[in-house]
Amino acid sequence: MNNFGLKIVDRNPSEFETVLDYVIATGSPLEVGCYFNETAAQDRITERLAGTGVRVNAHSNQNRMHIHNLHETGTAFAAHIEQARRMGSRYSIVHVSNYPTTSRQSQAGALRQRIADNLQRAEALCEQHDYRLHIENDYQPIGFYRALFESIHRLGLKRLHFCFDIGHAKLWSSESLTEWLDFSAELLSTGLAIHCHLHANSGFGDEHLSLAEAKNRGIADPDGDYNPFGYPLAYWEVERRLPEAVKIFEVKTGEAIANHTGVLAARPDRS
Repeated sequence: MNNFGLKIVDRNPSEFETVLDYVIATGSPLEVGCYFNETAAQDRITERLAGTGVRVNAHSNQNRMHIHNLHETGTAFAAHIEQARRMGSRYSIVHVSNYPTTSRQSQAGALRQRIADNLQRAEALCEQHDYRLHIENDYQPIGFYRALFESIHRLGLKRLHFCFDIGHAKLWSSESLTEWLDFSAELLSTGLAIHCHLHANSGFGDEHLSLAEAKNRGIADPDGDYNPFGYPLAYWEVERRLPEAVKIFEVKTGEAIANHTGVLAARPDRS
């Protein structure tokens, strides 16, 4: 068994009905991007998933709320958690920020304090709603996230975990995929849960490409730098290193099923 899953967003139910059919039939995990807050879409997702046993998680709207501004958006984030729980979500993905934070040393202390204070606000929201959050890597290298989770441990926070995004690591860090998987395994060994986002990109933009799109663009081969496996073997390396983690393919809804079946069909022979 593997934990590869699919993603939809909360708008235009006609676009995601076939994906819901698929995850219900196969038992694959599902992530719901709560970006548009369309009531009809959210109600339809809730209705379709009720009683199915599908493993669901949500993704918060990082353009509105994130760790960096949680002191201003706590009420909105609480509403997100309540809606996510109605859809059956066990946890949500959250970003540190929706833009790169300051690099000025004169602001470093204030930035660390703001993030620490808001991590504690996030923990309190999770305790209130019996929920958890997975913090996703975006604009920073491994060192930033190591320090972040050292702070989380030091503060005694228990409901904040990690989401490894394979494409963001390629685009916004100089470390290799293997180094990021080593870091994820390091966090796992401390008792943290890991969630993964899988998608391809060229290294020049956050393109969220499916396997078919990567092949069509000629970027599915090993890149000689970040990804020595190519696609889809990189996804199976994530599965090998982090077998218990839910691994969501973050690709276009219309590509989701073909991408999922294509990756499963390409499972390497490890005999």
